[in-house]
Amino acid sequence: MQDIHKVLIIGCGDVGVRVARLEQAKGRRVAGLARSAAGAERLLGFGIEPVIGDLDEPGSLRALPTAASLLYYMAPPPGGGPWDSRMRNFCAAVDCAAAPARVVYLSTSGVYGDCGDARVTEATPVNPQTSRARRRLDAETVLRNWGRQLDVPVVILRVTGIYGPGRLPLVRLQQGHPVLCEAESPPTNRIHADDLATICAAAAQKGAADEIFNVSDGQRER
Repeated sequence: MQDIHKVLIIGCGDVGVRVARLEQAKGRRVAGLARSAAGAERLLGFGIEPVIGDLDEPGSLRALPTAASLLYYMAPPPGGGPWDSRMRNFCAAVDCAAAPARVVYLSTSGVYGDCGDARVTEATPVNPQTSRARRRLDAETVLRNWGRQLDVPVVILRVTGIYGPGRLPLVRLQQGHPVLCEAESPPTNRIHADDLATICAAAAQKGAADEIFNVSDGQRER
């Protein structure tokens, strides 16, 4: 990957902050998109430069600092409908003059649909069966087409369930909410937030244009 000095993270939540720390350790300047003053203040607390903008407001995206940057896009689609309007707004706002050097997009393994107990690989045909999964696949398609048009390498990570500090339903358990019996819990995969951040950085470094990677812990679990 060419020498990149600046990083922009769109959707800078828990995993985004973990990725920011990895990129800051490389001496890169990291910015993050924030919708509000409170969001900007939060990013500043992590040493991340806030960029005010809202993916639901196309006019606010015209000056995004994307040119020659490494872009991590981690923002979820909005609720409802089969399309990711946020991704479409982003792609419409960024033209050749502001093209990033590379994009890593966090998608979901849900685009494969319910495969039962079958093993899923990157060669498994997509078959989204929920509106959320359809929106994620729409985002992948729109972003990859945009990348080809602007000659920007786009790497897709299809992520399984994320766990880590603050992500376990401890409060729900303490409050006595019901949980699934082990016998009724289907096989699944998870990935720790720290491992996911490391994989994001590796994909930015080594992933080629249009490559897709399934991201999980590699262990079949219940």
